[in-house]
Amino acid sequence: MKKSDKTKEQLQRELNILKKQVIRLRKSEPEHRKMKMKLQECEEKYRNLVEKASDGIAIIQDMKFMYVNSRLTEMVGYYVEYFINKPFTDFIHPDELPKVVDRHKRRLAGEEVPSIYESAIKAKDGRKVLVEFNVSQNLYLGKPTTFVFVRDITERKKEEKIQDSVYRISEATHSAGDLQEFYQTIHKIIAELMPAKDNFYIALYDESTNMLQFPYFVDEEEENPGSQKLEKGLTEYVFRTGRSLLASPKVFTELEKKGEVISIGPPSIDWLGVPLKIGGKTIGVLTVQSYTEGVRYTEEEKNILTFIAEQIAMAIERKQAEKALRQSEEKYKTIAENIEVGIYRTSSGADGRFIEANPAIVSMFGYKDKQEFLRVDVSNLYHDPKGRISFQKKMLHEGFVRNEEVLLKKKDGTPFLGSVCAVLVRDERGKIRYFDGIVEDITERKEAEEMLKTSLVEKEILLREIHHRVKNNLQIISSLLNLQSRHIKDEPALDMFHESRNRVRSMALVHEKLYRSDDLANVDFCEYIRSLGRHLFMSYGINSTAIDLDVSVRDVFLDINTSIPCGLIINELISNSLKHAFSGREQGKIRVVLQSDRNGKFKLVVSDDGVGLPKGLDVTQTESLGLQLVTMLVEQLQGTLNLDNNEGTSFEIVFEKLDYRASH
Repeated sequence: MKKSDKTKEQLQRELNILKKQVIRLRKSEPEHRKMKMKLQECEEKYRNLVEKASDGIAIIQDMKFMYVNSRLTEMVGYYVEYFINKPFTDFIHPDELPKVVDRHKRRLAGEEVPSIYESAIKAKDGRKVLVEFNVSQNLYLGKPTTFVFVRDITERKKEEKIQDSVYRISEATHSAGDLQEFYQTIHKIIAELMPAKDNFYIALYDESTNMLQFPYFVDEEEENPGSQKLEKGLTEYVFRTGRSLLASPKVFTELEKKGEVISIGPPSIDWLGVPLKIGGKTIGVLTVQSYTEGVRYTEEEKNILTFIAEQIAMAIERKQAEKALRQSEEKYKTIAENIEVGIYRTSSGADGRFIEANPAIVSMFGYKDKQEFLRVDVSNLYHDPKGRISFQKKMLHEGFVRNEEVLLKKKDGTPFLGSVCAVLVRDERGKIRYFDGIVEDITERKEAEEMLKTSLVEKEILLREIHHRVKNNLQIISSLLNLQSRHIKDEPALDMFHESRNRVRSMALVHEKLYRSDDLANVDFCEYIRSLGRHLFMSYGINSTAIDLDVSVRDVFLDINTSIPCGLIINELISNSLKHAFSGREQGKIRVVLQSDRNGKFKLVVSDDGVGLPKGLDVTQTESLGLQLVTMLVEQLQGTLNLDNNEGTSFEIVFEKLDYRASH
């Protein structure tokens, strides 16, 4: 139908339809604009995500780059445009190229190949960059396309290498058979971590010689450790190779002062010294060196070497401890094998079995050998099997026994008395592991002790009898002097007999005190002086209410060798005071003080408040028999005598106990 043939109504309907379409288009235009903006935002967002991704991203078609992001360009040092339409094989490191190309072709052919694998790409400056490829195959613009995510794993691989080295060092520290084996392991690790700096030396400080000793070093000229060169002459070798730097204590001075990694050596060689410390003390130095021009140690390498130095020090300390432990074990094993005391280890329980035993205990119980002894139940060695039960209870309750006397029996049934010291040993969970102990046959010793006790009782009885008889004999002498004095009319002679009788009485009193004392070796001097004073007061007819005797002696005990001369001195000085000090007076006081100090010395002071001795009197030159006797007795005691004659009379004597054994 021609347009001119259309009716007016038809044309009006078409016009209305067009108007509606125009209105609909006008309404949808903002939505289109919004959709366009959203598409632009989405495209920008994904572009930003791709461009700012931490991994490199590439799209490859027909072996060529169609797209790369900026992160990938940073890895290799080229700009984006340089990549486009370039074969991706130009950027693969030659070492990895055959493997990468083979996988790419197989993937295009539809084979199953790993989508994630490690490889290496080549940087613009020739560096080998370790990477991890994550590859997927898809269609892009209707053609087979390879999408590649590239992650730089250089630092990760370096960290893994370090961690692996740390593990190997730690393993070597605990498993190396000796230090040389450990040092060789350390050398390999340093060579792997720092290929350009694979020379290292360990120098230990010898305090006895004030020099550094080289137990191990590796040189580029020698594959083997340098012990052979040490035999040829360390000094020549050290100076020839420039290692004289390490032979100077200055290195140690610096290490002790700084306590950290320091650089040493001439400018052409980069040396690094790391202190080896045990317990805070520098015992040596780990040194490494680089001959490569311009190569210097990084902080990371310094940290690695510091860790290695710590491990070396730990290994040295452990080996020293192991050596000391072996020596100690050998020493105690030798002692245990040769000592005459039985040493054993048993399991717990009412019966118990022997775990270990030394030859002495095997012989003590009369068994043929150790193997036979270890098969015996412990309870069978008790004379009464119930003794084992009692011993077990005490061990469980106390955890140990000390000098426990136990009646035991030998293989043939012969009983003997044993002294046992044992300790209970538990594990970390508190469970009983075993009993360790020693046992000694004390049968003969107990018999000897009983004999000795009997002998001591007999000697004590005899000694008491001797003191009693000496005392009686001295009393007889005193009585004879008293009888003889009755026939003497001359007063001076009578006084001499009287004084001699008092001297004999002072000696007899010592033996009487010993005879009546529980301690037959020492005299209680406080009681002795009081008894002697009472006797002298009675002898001279002195009223004790008129003349006061003050005795100040506390916890002083003297043996018979010292007691007799000391008693005679007190006898003479009190007698002298009673006879001369209070002439023409009805009241007076005599004081006796005897005390000891911590050094074993004694000070005796006998004083009175009487008229005193004549001024200028020299007691060592007097004609008085009593004072002459005092001077002689002080010399016998190896003491000193001082006289104070200002207020009354005071004699001060300082002496020690006599030791006749030292002089004979």
